[in-house]
Amino acid sequence: MLCQFFRPLGSVLLVLAASACIYGQELNPSPPQRAEQKSPEIKLVKIFAWHVVNKNRKYMEVQEFRETQELHLIPSSMFDVKCELVGGSDVGDYFLWTTVDFLVAPVTRAYEQMDNSTIASSVSWGQMTEMRDLKATTIYWLRPKETRQVVVKDLDLRPILITFPVGEDGELWPWLVRVTVHVMDRSGKQIADAERIVRLVPTSARKVSRYNDPLLSR
Repeated sequence: MLCQFFRPLGSVLLVLAASACIYGQELNPSPPQRAEQKSPEIKLVKIFAWHVVNKNRKYMEVQEFRETQELHLIPSSMFDVKCELVGGSDVGDYFLWTTVDFLVAPVTRAYEQMDNSTIASSVSWGQMTEMRDLKATTIYWLRPKETRQVVVKDLDLRPILITFPVGEDGELWPWLVRVTVHVMDRSGKQIADAERIVRLVPTSARKVSRYNDPLLSR
């Protein structure tokens, strides 16, 4: 008899406990998780230039610049920077600009045989006032997750080449060019940057005076 009495009583208590738990959750709901605002992203930074061969012009992606015997650059000393800007969490207006740095070192066999990452870790980057690298463009009304193609045109390496004449003792050369794309919002806060590094290969006329010199110990 007692077992038959307590069994329904236990069921009633279990239902009341469950109801109290649900009621308590309704009175004290957990605060919703606020999603962190995402900034725009820069993707696929590439360098393009016009290459002229037999009076035919071809617009091509630059993997490296190569100096000719006439002290010009192939594909060209003029180049454009292309990238994709992907929208963040909100619609916004942005200001995009470029800066260009160079890695300068002597023209030696040791530097010529290094890959880009090795030479970049052994020599410091620097800016040159001859390079008018502050090219800019404005991006209006970039929507969330929208991908916008952006082109910064007509950067010019000719003023840099003039500062590295052939034939001087201890001759230096800008082995690497680093183009950095920056993005700033309306408040003036820099919110993103991305870079592209390409090599400048010197002409054989520069590989004379100190070409076989060893690297200096650091």
